[in-house]
Amino acid sequence: MTQASLHTNINWQHVKVLIIDDQLSSALLIQNILHSIKLTTVDIATSSSSALQCCRTTSYDLILIDFHLEADINGSELLTAIRKSNCISAHCGVVFISGDRTPEVIVTSMTMDADSFLSKPLNIGILKQRVVTVYQACLLRRPIYTALENNQIPTAIRLCRQLLQQHGHNIEIEILLIDLLLKQQHWPQAQQLLTLFSQHSQNHKLVLRQAQLTHHQGDTSAAICILQTLIQQVPLFVEAYDELAILLQQQQQDDNAKVIAYKALLLTPTISQRSLLVAQLAVNTNDQSLFIKVGKTVVNHLPIIDDDWIVYLAQYTARFEQLHSQQLSPQRQRRLIKQLKKLFQQANRRLTHNQKKCLTAFRHITLARFTATLQPLTTKRRLLYGLRRYFGQMSQAPTAIMVDALPLLIHFGETRLIGEIYQILMTRTALDPHSHYRMAQLQQNKFLVENVRLLVAQLATAKATITLDPQRAYCIYQTILRDYPYNTEAHLGRIASLLALQQVNHLHITSSLQQMKKMPLPSPLLEWFEQLQHQYNDQHIISYDQFSPSSS
Repeated sequence: MTQASLHTNINWQHVKVLIIDDQLSSALLIQNILHSIKLTTVDIATSSSSALQCCRTTSYDLILIDFHLEADINGSELLTAIRKSNCISAHCGVVFISGDRTPEVIVTSMTMDADSFLSKPLNIGILKQRVVTVYQACLLRRPIYTALENNQIPTAIRLCRQLLQQHGHNIEIEILLIDLLLKQQHWPQAQQLLTLFSQHSQNHKLVLRQAQLTHHQGDTSAAICILQTLIQQVPLFVEAYDELAILLQQQQQDDNAKVIAYKALLLTPTISQRSLLVAQLAVNTNDQSLFIKVGKTVVNHLPIIDDDWIVYLAQYTARFEQLHSQQLSPQRQRRLIKQLKKLFQQANRRLTHNQKKCLTAFRHITLARFTATLQPLTTKRRLLYGLRRYFGQMSQAPTAIMVDALPLLIHFGETRLIGEIYQILMTRTALDPHSHYRMAQLQQNKFLVENVRLLVAQLATAKATITLDPQRAYCIYQTILRDYPYNTEAHLGRIASLLALQQVNHLHITSSLQQMKKMPLPSPLLEWFEQLQHQYNDQHIISYDQFSPSSS
């Protein structure tokens, strides 16, 4: 099918286009060009927020997006957020536009599965031709992606085959077909088609699939050789670096994997997932210098357009914990913590006002995790300071904050917050990778889970016994505090039991009150604490009056 016949056959009045560019003059120029080829529905968004709103209200067939948008958001981050929120269809065409021709911009754009990349200043003829070509590709793949959205992979495979039979060689459809066969583990069919397609083209994407297939068939060494050759031939094909780094890591060649993964990161520093792979390999090889360098890349490119920024930061700090827990001297551990604090400061400069509040909470919780055994009371205070802004509204807390707080809450036996967080997490339809990993770790520890259940039952029994048998309640609370010496509810219950026994001068009241001093508490416990303080003060005054020299 020729471009002329295609242009004639397309009903442009039904095609909807969105131009995303923070420079309105540039967007208007593109809009006028598109109007000249009979495109009537051409919307403009000059910010990431307006772009998201447009995509939520209109189903676009094509998106033309400038790579450099606002100061802290680029086109790749915006496209990721749009796709994540399911605001555009899988078959929607994407064209990146930029006056920046650096390898980073071009490679990052193509890594986002864009259909095309155009350089500014735009050539009117090339822009028109590219819009036609991209929309043609959209029309071809629409039934395939519709089948995939309905989880009908066999149907999608059949449609790919039909399209290739009808229209002949099409590298994008060929790649999609191979990917689907690999996903279905149809190795012989994938190999047969790869051999056939390679006769038409020595495309680097086909070579990558050949390496993947070779690995799946059990010859990882040969797959590594294919990828090493491919990188030499196509040095900007960043997906080959990703695949090679992963295979080298699986072969326990972490040093070699680290070198390859870092090269991919240098090509696309805004892709946070690549930063995390390098960070993990730096941990595996105890390369603290590279780990901190990667941390700077992470915080300087946090995708602040949605909540993904805190997920990536949490994933990095989880790797930081691994590095910190290795056999390092206390001095080196302190230096690492100092570096982490600097990274938080850098991240703070990039974030919005509300995100900074969230970062403060996350920072308190993260740093608390490193002092739990050395300074338990300080750790608990810091943990609760981190959660304080979510007291009474825990559902507004990012999942990453809740799951990172849970291990410490369990350690201190804070059952009320544990129960509240757990109930919220169970209602969330999907957990991000970091939260899923943290929850899996906790749920695997059956002993820990059972201890929390036992603690809940003990606290309930003790509280119900305070009025009827305060001495028994006191003994139960003492038993709890032996296992959980910093449990808030047990300390409050012990004070209540001793006051019920009229033992206002008991040393345990003083020590428990000292622990509660300046400790942020959620509403039910705070109210109980204030009530006990008033009761203690009243009884203490009465006791003082009874035994003072003036009263005698």
